[in-house]
Amino acid sequence: MRNAILVKARQAACNVELIVAGGFFVIMLGVVVVNVFLRYLFQTSVLFTEELAYIGFTWSTFLAIAWLYRTRALISVDVLFELFPIRLQRALALLVDASLVGANLWLAWLSWTLAQGGFIRRTPVLEVPYFWLNLAPLVAFVLMAIYSAYHLICDSRSRCAKTSQDEASFYSGPSV
Repeated sequence: MRNAILVKARQAACNVELIVAGGFFVIMLGVVVVNVFLRYLFQTSVLFTEELAYIGFTWSTFLAIAWLYRTRALISVDVLFELFPIRLQRALALLVDASLVGANLWLAWLSWTLAQGGFIRRTPVLEVPYFWLNLAPLVAFVLMAIYSAYHLICDSRSRCAKTSQDEASFYSGPSV
């Protein structure tokens, strides 16, 4: 019994981005559905639902992208890559991983620059500083830089020769 609880806690910790993204998605979907019903049934709407939906959409999108990146479940076209010899494939994989570390760090820096200016501007109804909206890309790119470094280390040790499905099942636990 206690082991099962620990396994579930580990799965939740491993999928924290996905869980938080799902929460923001539920918020977004909930406020949009409520607003649609209010418009059609009572010919009125709630003013702040658009802002909540925007916040939910932004955070759910960026956190889900970070999770997909970590599990290597994003779409990739590797038709030409598979034509190269194995040694060249490994070298190219390391080059791509190193490039992605740099690119994600650069995008994180740009996201931080964007987020810093967000304290001045506020949303019209809820008056939430745009910093909290602009923080989502920063969090996502920092996470992706960390995951890129992890992928680089794994690929350099040749330990991570798993497919995206193997990696996804590793991060999400046993499939049901």
